[in-house]
Amino acid sequence: MNGPWVSLLAVVLLTAALWAARAVLLPLALGVVLAFTLTPLVRIFDRLHLPRPASVALTMLLALGSVAGIGYVIAEQFTDLSAQVTRYTTSMRQKIADLQDGGSSTFRQLSRTVDRVTEQLDGNAADLRAAQPVRVIPSRLTPVERLHQIATAVFEPVASAVIVLVLVAFMLTQREDLRDRLIRLSGTGNVTLTTRLIDEAAQRVSRFLAAQTLINICLGALVAGGLYWIGVPYAAMWGGAAAVMRFVPYVGTLLSALLPATMAFAIFPGWTETLQTLGLFLLLDFVAGYFVEPLVFGRRIGVSSFALLVSALYWIWIWGPVGLLLSTPLTVCIAVLGRHVRSLRFLGILFTDQPVLEPHVRYYQRLLARDEDEANVLANRQLLERGAAGVMDEVLIPAVQLAELHLTQGEISAEDIEFVLEATSEIVTQVRGKQPPAKADPDILLLGSRSAADRAVLEMFSVAVEAVGQPVMLEEDGTGATSSQRIPQPTALTCIVAASPGSGAVARNWCRRIRSAHPEVKLLVLRPLPEAADAVHAVERMREAGADHVVVSIGEALRQLEEILSESATRPPAPRSRLAN
Repeated sequence: MNGPWVSLLAVVLLTAALWAARAVLLPLALGVVLAFTLTPLVRIFDRLHLPRPASVALTMLLALGSVAGIGYVIAEQFTDLSAQVTRYTTSMRQKIADLQDGGSSTFRQLSRTVDRVTEQLDGNAADLRAAQPVRVIPSRLTPVERLHQIATAVFEPVASAVIVLVLVAFMLTQREDLRDRLIRLSGTGNVTLTTRLIDEAAQRVSRFLAAQTLINICLGALVAGGLYWIGVPYAAMWGGAAAVMRFVPYVGTLLSALLPATMAFAIFPGWTETLQTLGLFLLLDFVAGYFVEPLVFGRRIGVSSFALLVSALYWIWIWGPVGLLLSTPLTVCIAVLGRHVRSLRFLGILFTDQPVLEPHVRYYQRLLARDEDEANVLANRQLLERGAAGVMDEVLIPAVQLAELHLTQGEISAEDIEFVLEATSEIVTQVRGKQPPAKADPDILLLGSRSAADRAVLEMFSVAVEAVGQPVMLEEDGTGATSSQRIPQPTALTCIVAASPGSGAVARNWCRRIRSAHPEVKLLVLRPLPEAADAVHAVERMREAGADHVVVSIGEALRQLEEILSESATRPPAPRSRLAN
């Protein structure tokens, strides 16, 4: 069976297991996430030299006390809101009626929609009030059935909460022992891999959850204060909802803003308070998302935005609302597995926020798709980051070499490689236009064959050399390395470009013949090869053929030229030398 089908089958089986065992796995996952969240606080108490049980007890008391206090306030306000829902829906209906002016079809449609919603809400509220004094008791309910009902309604959620708390306390107390047991289970031969997995997952998830919790609490407090200042009722409840909903990636804050904005729309006569409420949520989320979180998280959490959204849909499908809250830390753990486990490498490609294509591959792929504009944007961005020599060595030259390789393999046509060369030449021409003018007399001779890669690299090299103020003279070989080939008249410094895999023989032939006829000439060979092992072998062969210096990048060539020119400037000019000092 092929690899992709095996991976797909594994994902399907894992999804089925997660869904079938959610009663066991959900409390366990929730306990692990809460333990990660509270670990930094336990470490603070550990630094104060408190015993581990005391540190865990204080941490649990602080966490439970904070949650209980906030929950009590929110529950009180929610109870009051439930009692007042009819008054607010009536006010909303009246405001929509007031806005309907002049028979506007938009407001008529909105009014009908609001009427249907408020009638449903009023009907539900009336049904609840009418149903409150009525108690339906089965006529023949046995004691066992009564006990089962009580256990289902009360015992199960309470038992789940207690189990989660016990798991959290146990994980916090025995976290080193649990770590050692996981390492032992994976085998001592995998101790390095397991250690990296545990440390990175724990660090990323713990740091993210602790920082995110603090940021969300502060944002919820600011939302509550802002809504109280605007005059929106139940500000504390909306602030708490905003703090919890912000754990939902990207859309949590917007969802939490809908109800308070609806409340402001219902109770205030104009639009000012409604717009202020929406603006408050948008402003706080913008500041937190684009200023506070990048400052706190640095490189964020190592997961792409698309992966977080897809993961949120997956986990809410598997485990419901609790899965939605757990989606981000679970996705971080999956991304860590994908980075370190070879068989799960595809998960790292899908989930991590690191670029999955090298710059030269992206540039080449855009040119193959005939998207020259995006290719220019990529090249110019790399030009700003790396400079002219950097963008040539790391983007343009590898892309041209890749195109020539694909041409020899029959994967692209001659028209494709001509388009790649023309687009690359235009970018090099733009770089040339930004450089200062070189001196009039050429000092350096550049030689290269007429292969696609050599022609492109020869042009790039000439631009890079002229950028440092040294004029060059270009000459291409169109016949190949034959014994009858004309030997070009070399300058005191001659550079040979051999970028194509097959141009190494041409470059070595030139080195031998120029060295034999002009032993005083300095020979520098530029031999950029993608594989390091090939480059080392090529350097050795070029030196054996007579090259004084062999480099594998334009940046290295420029540094070598600077050294050669500096040495030449300290010596008297040699006879017949055309090198201008």
